[in-house]
Amino acid sequence: MLIVEAAARRFAHFGLAKTTMSEIAKDLSFSKALLYYYFPDKNSLYAAVLDHVIKNAFEEIEVGLQRIADCHEAMMFMLDRRIAFITRFYTLLEHSLSAVQQIPDEMACVLAEPKDKELQLINTILKKGNQTGQLQVKNIQETSEIILYALVGMRFSVLRDIKSEVLFPTKEEFDRILNLQKKMATILLKGLSMSDGN
Repeated sequence: MLIVEAAARRFAHFGLAKTTMSEIAKDLSFSKALLYYYFPDKNSLYAAVLDHVIKNAFEEIEVGLQRIADCHEAMMFMLDRRIAFITRFYTLLEHSLSAVQQIPDEMACVLAEPKDKELQLINTILKKGNQTGQLQVKNIQETSEIILYALVGMRFSVLRDIKSEVLFPTKEEFDRILNLQKKMATILLKGLSMSDGN
């Protein structure tokens, strides 16, 4: 855990390319050999760091959602926290695409879990909306998937409008994406509060 936290600080500040295993070992007062004993290379350490910060972010969101009764407010909170996480770890996250190419198996495991967690968070918000009478959703699982795919799809659509190929968005692009995602989520939740559910 100490190694991952020290590496997270380095990667978040300097990025993957400008961080060396020697610097991380020095931060920990470790020998480089001991660091390599736990992590065979920088990419495997990067995958562990990414997994760690993503899990922590979801734990914070889950705790925050427990205190919010209004489902619209809960959805806005979730979207805000996602962008706050991306802004905080932007330098770390922008290398995730190249890491996927270099260590596809490790990164596939790291990136599969956030999708499942986001689905669970949306599921929780919709269930709470049903229980409190704010929403009328018949198929919560399917509706959660629709919302998640719409949120993810919006990111790629916005990026395609901006540039010719889909790369990691800039901080300004994330602000635009967040604004559009919030508007879309508001429209969807309003529809689910008036309909007989999906």
